[in-house]
Amino acid sequence: MPFTGIRGHRERAELLCRELNARASHAYLFSGPRGIGKSLVATALAHALLCERSPGVNFCCTPQNCPTRRSAQAATGRARAGAAASEPRCECCAACVQLAAGVHPDCTRIGRAANRTDVLIEQVRELIAQLGIKPSRGSRRIAIIDDAETLNPPGQNALLKTLEEPPGQSLIFMITSSERALLDTVRSRMRLVRFPALAIGDLEAILATRGTEPARGAAIARLARGSAARALALAEGDEPPMKELLEALAGASKLDVASAQQLAQQFFSAREQAADNFELLARLLEEILSSKLLGAKFTAAAGEKSMAEVARNASVRGLVECLEAAVRAREAIDAMATARVQAEQWWISAAEALRGS
Repeated sequence: MPFTGIRGHRERAELLCRELNARASHAYLFSGPRGIGKSLVATALAHALLCERSPGVNFCCTPQNCPTRRSAQAATGRARAGAAASEPRCECCAACVQLAAGVHPDCTRIGRAANRTDVLIEQVRELIAQLGIKPSRGSRRIAIIDDAETLNPPGQNALLKTLEEPPGQSLIFMITSSERALLDTVRSRMRLVRFPALAIGDLEAILATRGTEPARGAAIARLARGSAARALALAEGDEPPMKELLEALAGASKLDVASAQQLAQQFFSAREQAADNFELLARLLEEILSSKLLGAKFTAAAGEKSMAEVARNASVRGLVECLEAAVRAREAIDAMATARVQAEQWWISAAEALRGS
C-alpha cells in the first residue's frame, strides 16, 4: 500500500483520503513545520484521486520513490535509449506516471521559484484559469500550492473568488509553514489540517533508507527538529558530535573554567555549529530525563553508556536546569548573542547544576 511510505502522517493521510471520497471540502490548508512531508501527503492524495488502476489508498504509484521520477532525473544529459536499458520499469498506470512527471492535465502545482522570494500573482492567475476548465482525464481538477506563506496580498486576494465560489469539480491543497502569513479571509474559506513535526524514530528510518549509518542517523535525527528535509541536508554534512558531547556531559560535574572554555572553543565556536550542538544537547537531556523519570529506553545506542551514567549520577533538578539553560542558550544564539560565550556560561552552569550546587 503506497501510503505506507508516508512517515509520521500515514493515519492522517488515510483519513483525508476517506474524507475526500465521502464529503470533501473544496479547499484544504495543510499547515506545519517546513520539510515534514505536507506536500508529499498532498501528492499522495492527488494520486489516490486520479489513479486509473486502483484509486484510493491502494493507488498504483509510490510518489516518494517513483521510478519514472528517477528516470527523468537520471536521463538528463544522456541519451534516452541508454537510460531506459538500465533504469527500473515503471508499473504505474498512465495517470500516475503523468502525476509523477508533473504533466498530468488535471493536476496543477505552483510554488515559489528558486530565484524568487514569493509566489507570483501570474502563477495564481494561471492556476485559477486551469481550475475553471473541465477535467480532461480524471473526475476532478486538483491544484497544489506550495510555499503558500510566500503568497503576497494581491496573490491571496486573487484566490478569494475561487475559494468562495469554486468550480464544482475542483480541489485545492494549499501548503504552508506559517498559516498566520495568510489573510484571515483566505484561512476561513479552507479546511485547516495541522501536521506535527516528525518523531525522531521516523527521521532515523528516513535516513536509513538513504544509507545513513544508524549511529550517525540517531544524532542527526535529534538535530533536525522534526524536519525530514533538514535531516537529509544534515546527513550530507559532517557527523554531529553526539558521543563527544555525551562524554563531556557525563564528566561535567568535575569541569573547571578552563575545561568549559576548551569545550566552547571545540564545539561552539561558530554560530551555526553552536545552535546545532545546543539543540543536540537539549534533545539528549530530554531523553536522559525520560529515562530517569519514566524508565524509558535510550534510543541512541552509540551513547547509551554515557547517557546511563548521567541519568544515574545527576538529580532531576540538575538535569532540568541544564535542559532549560540549553534552550535559553539556543534562543540567545538565534538572537545574535556570541556563541562561544553562551557555551562557556552553559558548561559552567551545567557543572554547578550537576554537582547540586
